[in-house]
Amino acid sequence: HVERAFNPSKYGEFSPEPVMEITLPSVADPALAPSGACVLSAVVQYAPYALREGWTAGKPHFLKAIMAQLETYAPRIGATVRHVELLTPADIEARYRMPGGHWHHGELQADQMLMSRPVSGWSGYDTPLEGLFLAGAGSHPGGGISGAPGLNAARRVIAMRA
Repeated sequence: HVERAFNPSKYGEFSPEPVMEITLPSVADPALAPSGACVLSAVVQYAPYALREGWTAGKPHFLKAIMAQLETYAPRIGATVRHVELLTPADIEARYRMPGGHWHHGELQADQMLMSRPVSGWSGYDTPLEGLFLAGAGSHPGGGISGAPGLNAARRVIAMRA
C-alpha cells in the first residue's frame, strides 16, 4: 500500500488512498476539544509539493481522498467532523519555514538516511562550523522518532567535551 500511495507523487498527483499517521491529541489533553468531541490529526504522506492541477483546485479533491480513506477504518467519521484544516507542502513551507514542506526537514530516502542524514559527512551532529550542532528532524534518525536527534546531538556534545 505504501509504495502505491507514493507513486502518484512522482507525477505531481496525490494518492487516491493516501498513507496517514493518525493521532488523537485530545485523548492525552482533553482541554484541546469541547466535551464529547476530539481532535484528530493526520499527517498525510507523499503529497507532492507541486500538484499538477495546482493546490487551489486540488485541495478539495485531496481532502475528499483523505476523508474516504479515514471512512475505510472509521465509518461515518466524516459526518462527525466540525472543522478541517488541510495544509499542503507549500502551506507548511510558508507557515513553518520548512523547505519543501518536509516535516522531516528533507526526504527520508536511502540517500538521506543513517550515515547520510542530513547529508554525507554531517551525520555526527557536529558541523564544519565550530560549536554548531544539528539536532532537528533533519538529523539521524529523522523526525519520526520524537526527540531522538536532539538526544543524540546532546550526547555528541558531551562526548566531545569530555
